[in-house]
Amino acid sequence: MADAYTRIADAIVPSVYAQYSFEEHVQSLEIFQAGILFNDPAITAKMSLGGRSVDMPGWKDLGNDPSEPVNDDPADSIEMKKIGARREVAARNVRAQAWGVPDLTSILAGDDPQKLIVKRQTEYWQRANKLTLLGILKGVVADNIANDGSDLVRVTGASIVDTDIIEAAYLMGDRADKFKTIWMHSKQMKALKLADLIDYVPSSEQGGPLIPYYMGLRCVVDDDIPVAAGVYTAFMFKDKAILWNELPVNTEGGPLEFDRKPRQGHGGGVTEMVGRRHFVPHVPGTRFLDASSAGEFATDAELALAANWDRTASSVKNMTFIALKTTEA
Repeated sequence: MADAYTRIADAIVPSVYAQYSFEEHVQSLEIFQAGILFNDPAITAKMSLGGRSVDMPGWKDLGNDPSEPVNDDPADSIEMKKIGARREVAARNVRAQAWGVPDLTSILAGDDPQKLIVKRQTEYWQRANKLTLLGILKGVVADNIANDGSDLVRVTGASIVDTDIIEAAYLMGDRADKFKTIWMHSKQMKALKLADLIDYVPSSEQGGPLIPYYMGLRCVVDDDIPVAAGVYTAFMFKDKAILWNELPVNTEGGPLEFDRKPRQGHGGGVTEMVGRRHFVPHVPGTRFLDASSAGEFATDAELALAANWDRTASSVKNMTFIALKTTEA
């Protein structure tokens, strides 16, 4: 695909004294503010040593064997039990994006798009990271359906109703009360609102927005969640469900690098900007297999493949999220 630059046709050439305005992106970024993500400094320390992934070995819990009564027979030794180990693997992601701006665009538009590109880096990467997170969730769910009996997935075959979230939560049995947040599509939210099932709680900030809740779960509404053939996949999360470590970009160019091309634009000049991010996302209780990645790092589409994931948690109760699939008109 050819490089795409912000051309004169992409800009608004204003009349005298007109101001160039910017339309904010409409995607929701609330998912990054809802307490779902957490940071582990130990991961950052390990990744500073290099490598494409980080092993996270750990111990399984003790079994549920009943305790046994003792006796006074010296020859009767109690049977020894052992504790098992498990291995999780989190993958490093090194991502980049680039933007190009010919100087003539700035001259005719009456404003400098370079400043806007720099200003919007945080918001852009939040949106890009959200798509990466969705790819990971899709992949973990796909592996669960293929290899673990779909015990993380509640499929209703109908529009969402009040009992669906209860049924979904109880996929984890006595851990059903651990969920804190539900990430759903606006069509699912609409169905719950029409049934008058949503409560609104003021944010802690003075004069802040009202936050929607359903049955004690904070509702994050986002039309980017997976939709296929009329099936909408909502996700219910426990607190601090997803590990997300941002790593420093220690390459020579840093997180945002500029490059001048004075001969391009037939001598008018072009400025190219490259943004970079290094991060480690991870769903506790899983292992990234990297079984189907064409490059050094998996794309969002490759992260969504079941072949790249394996569950290491011994029980669904040790996972940090479940998926709720409903069919919305």
